[in-house]
Amino acid sequence: MSGTFLLARRHLWHHRWRSVVLVACLTLTFLLPIGLRIFTSEFEARLSARAETTPLVVGAAGSEFDLVLHALYFKGQPSRETTISEANRISDGGLAQAIPMLVRFKAEGRPIVGTTADYLSFRKLSIANGHSWNCRGDCLVGANVAENLSLEPGDGLMTEPENLFDLEGSLPLRMRVSGVLTETSSPDDDAVFVDIDTAWIIAGIGHGHASSKKRSPTKNATDSEEPGGADKPEHDPSVVEYTEITKENADSFHFHGDRSSFPVTAILAIPHDEESETLLIGRYLADDDPAQIIRPVEVIDELLEIVIRIRRFFEATFVAMTAVTAALIGLFIVLSVQLRQREFATMFRIGCARFMILRLVGSELLILFVLSGLVTALVIVGFAVAMPNFSLQS
Repeated sequence: MSGTFLLARRHLWHHRWRSVVLVACLTLTFLLPIGLRIFTSEFEARLSARAETTPLVVGAAGSEFDLVLHALYFKGQPSRETTISEANRISDGGLAQAIPMLVRFKAEGRPIVGTTADYLSFRKLSIANGHSWNCRGDCLVGANVAENLSLEPGDGLMTEPENLFDLEGSLPLRMRVSGVLTETSSPDDDAVFVDIDTAWIIAGIGHGHASSKKRSPTKNATDSEEPGGADKPEHDPSVVEYTEITKENADSFHFHGDRSSFPVTAILAIPHDEESETLLIGRYLADDDPAQIIRPVEVIDELLEIVIRIRRFFEATFVAMTAVTAALIGLFIVLSVQLRQREFATMFRIGCARFMILRLVGSELLILFVLSGLVTALVIVGFAVAMPNFSLQS
């Protein structure tokens, strides 16, 4: 048997490029269905875990999918916003804790989540470096944001304008990074967190006498050289680049209007028990209310049903691909045997039995399958190692 494997190895090495192509075809045949199953299973587990830990989401009436994806994964925007009064109504009802969220703005492409300290406690977010918000204008950054942007406590992070063509809109806010959150392998790693007041300031609802960058005046050299002349500075208008909240101007920031009408895009409702959850849902179903209440796990289950259908479609495609690969391997064997007639005739003349030919071809196939299996295993192991670092925000 060892002699047969030796001949098989020598033959495959002699035709190494053909062997590489065969191993690649077999590896893809094995890898695609297995990789798809692993990826979709991990995707389903992460989506389900995030939804299962979030009992209820409240927001303006509209698409349930949009609201859940926005509240849980900071993706997209609901068609309408609700107000902070809705969160106050939930809290005052005594059935659940309400955590308001305003997720409308971005900083360096990362979502800015305006919320309260209750969100950090609810998601069990701890601070790896620095401290939590001390005042308006502070922000906490997720682990991936800190790594990708090289941010540390004390650094500045600029918000992006909501509309580049709105020349009269509010100025960007330069936030101070007060802390970096511990990695959680969740969408929180790719977000920037501020308190709800800071989010309203970014939205232009709150304002104050903020510090800003200005263009410095210059001298007119010709006038300064004239006898008896005085320096005449150019009266260039000041150019404000951004707003910044400092210790000196923090007290000047204030809000106009009824605070209860200030916007939030979603509210996480955390019932005290199952009975409170049922009663809270019943209140929204009974009232003719413009807001809606959703169990995220039910919405995610509907979304996963679509994912499972797509996976089944691809699995059926992989069955057809496997059949084609098997046919190609069969064709390869037939053509290989025909092309090696002279080789096999020589083996017969030196005393080899016909069964030896079958063993030789079988050994070559076995080596090809073992090699493709090893390559598939290595790729899957690498994929499994990389999966914890995969973010749903990507």
